[in-house]
Amino acid sequence: MKTQNMNRKGIFIVLVLGSVITSIVSTVMSTALPVVMVDFDIPASQAQLVTSIYSLVSGIMILATAFIVKRFPTKRLFFIGMGLFTIGVFLCALSPSFAVMLAGRVVQGVGYGIIISMTQMVILIIIPEGKRGFAMGIYGLAVTFAPVVAPMVAGLIIDALGWRAIFYIILVICLADLALGAKFMKNILENSVQPFDVLSMVLAAVGFTGIVLTASNMGSYPFVSVQVGLLLVIGIIALIFFCIRQLKIDAPLLNIRVFRQRDFTIAVIVCMIFYALMNGMSTIIPILVQTVQHQSPTVFGIVIAPCALVTGLMSPVTGKMYDKVGMKPLAVIGCTLVLVSEILTLFIKAESSSYILIFPLTLLGFGMSFVMMNMVTYGMAKLEGAAKTDGTALLSCLRTIGGALGAAGFVSIMSIGVQNQNYTIENVRHSYLGMTALAVITFVLAVGFVKKEKTKE
Repeated sequence: MKTQNMNRKGIFIVLVLGSVITSIVSTVMSTALPVVMVDFDIPASQAQLVTSIYSLVSGIMILATAFIVKRFPTKRLFFIGMGLFTIGVFLCALSPSFAVMLAGRVVQGVGYGIIISMTQMVILIIIPEGKRGFAMGIYGLAVTFAPVVAPMVAGLIIDALGWRAIFYIILVICLADLALGAKFMKNILENSVQPFDVLSMVLAAVGFTGIVLTASNMGSYPFVSVQVGLLLVIGIIALIFFCIRQLKIDAPLLNIRVFRQRDFTIAVIVCMIFYALMNGMSTIIPILVQTVQHQSPTVFGIVIAPCALVTGLMSPVTGKMYDKVGMKPLAVIGCTLVLVSEILTLFIKAESSSYILIFPLTLLGFGMSFVMMNMVTYGMAKLEGAAKTDGTALLSCLRTIGGALGAAGFVSIMSIGVQNQNYTIENVRHSYLGMTALAVITFVLAVGFVKKEKTKE
């Protein structure tokens, strides 16, 4: 594709701004969960869907990445993705009911999947080779740092203007990005007719949705029920058929054969658990601070800020450490810090100062920064050729689904036996016991299964 007659800087700004906005929305609602629960008179098990459904839809959309970016002209694809996302934001801003809000989150998730899928590919084409590292660094910092600080800023906005103001502010930015896109965006990526297995997509969507909804409902319904047992069976059966089909067809939606590579499999498991723990924390802690301890959204923003900043700012530092010492020591250190963080949070009391949470949450941020992105690098290192592309799609999809399961599952654990939304510190501890158990699993994997590599020069 010719790239001479285009404003590269303009296209870069449009795509990075779109990626930042869509990434922010993935985390910004965690601060608003307690307020949404009150406004719509719903329990936490329902309210958390605004987080988990976004992750679920985004993860499913990633499956269609290769087909979408090659099938549609780049400019049209940008407007489809950003347009859908904008519509979703508008629905959430208005949302007369929780059902409308969920519909908005679903539409946002579709738009997010499209924008994120196309952005990195376009940047790598339009930016000259000598400047790509710097450009990707700017892009990576923007999409990593923005969602990290979003919950903190959201707390201030909610206290001053209410939670709907968050979406109205984002809506204005979306419209500005669409206007910039109309001026600068061009057709960049080559288009071709790609095979797309619709049945595989349907099976994956049904399977993952069934599992996530099961996790969401298990705190409110008995296991032998349509909402839990039946959904679980449907989800498992759909995923079994999905896996069988991927092994039989010539152009699978996901090449699950990459799981034969041991390091990749370990990386996927750890990344899924870490995303589950991060989403679980970002859903449970605002309920602890605002509902159990009766503090304001601003206080939650202050409590979460150090964790958010550490996670974002330490990632480049730990990336350099990975180049020097390999994954093993970083995995052990990171998983240890995460485990200690989960254990310390178990001792928080309802009457404790909310600011005490800053210490265990900061430890969590350090632990996450040691492991999350470095584990992706570790898992992908042994894959070659087409397997690397397949592995990227698979890991991106499953860690996002892991985040959805974390938000849904841990809130369900917290909701067991709760009446009239009267959440107590004991309910929070039940959820954190589950998180601690998962943290133990990652520690065992880090110590016993992550390979020690030769020291890099």
